[in-house]
Amino acid sequence: MGLLGDFFLKKGKAVERKKTVLPPLYDWLKVDMHNHILPGIDDGSPDVATSLEFLRRYHQLGFTTVFATSHIRHPLFPNNREIIKNAWEQLEAAPGRKDIPVKLLYSAEYFIDDHFLDLINKNELMPFSGSYILAELSLSSRSYLDMDQIAGQLIGKGMHPILAHPERYLYWSKSLDVFQKLKSGGWLLQVNLMSLLGYYGKIEQRVSTHLLQEGLVDFIGTDAHRLNHFDIISSIDPKQLELLKKTYLINKLLTP
Repeated sequence: MGLLGDFFLKKGKAVERKKTVLPPLYDWLKVDMHNHILPGIDDGSPDVATSLEFLRRYHQLGFTTVFATSHIRHPLFPNNREIIKNAWEQLEAAPGRKDIPVKLLYSAEYFIDDHFLDLINKNELMPFSGSYILAELSLSSRSYLDMDQIAGQLIGKGMHPILAHPERYLYWSKSLDVFQKLKSGGWLLQVNLMSLLGYYGKIEQRVSTHLLQEGLVDFIGTDAHRLNHFDIISSIDPKQLELLKKTYLINKLLTP
């Protein structure tokens, strides 16, 4: 599997230390465009204090801009523009926030279903960096919706569709040609950093490594949900890190 396949980090419970100091390993990447940093509105950060610690750790790792992408998945996470904006404003107004030099913006991670189609038709999506939309599928079952058609609808409205963590849809793991088809249909692909490190499992690591080596990866995202995720991504092997640095990723093209 190449250099990225040489390292496997077993999934486990990392000790969360309040004063963890992380090296600036990702100052070359600068932008994280997939995470769940906003407090109390999905399965990510539960409160403002935790969200502030997220920001501190992003700063320590060398990130300068973070796009919050809270879940919009009805009825599990019935978020909308107002709920997400309110959570962002609450975090931005928190004591100590101004002392953390990381720019925070917000968008969403949309679940691809009929509600998502309705939002497209009503022009109610929240793109980040002007025109990018992050969307996800079920991890356990294939969607009945036509992915090419959805990409076409978004592109027709001047947006760039990004499929979140394609390596985690295990029903595609034995037919890797599907990813090239998605790219041909207009989808950009975002791989989770922790997939490359083996956090979710060997299959996810194998598929994410394949995507990277085949030049199919457009974005790298942390998909951070908990503080221990920052300890995990800081444990990256130096060889993996150098390979990532040599790979062209368009995170750098995202602008606030």
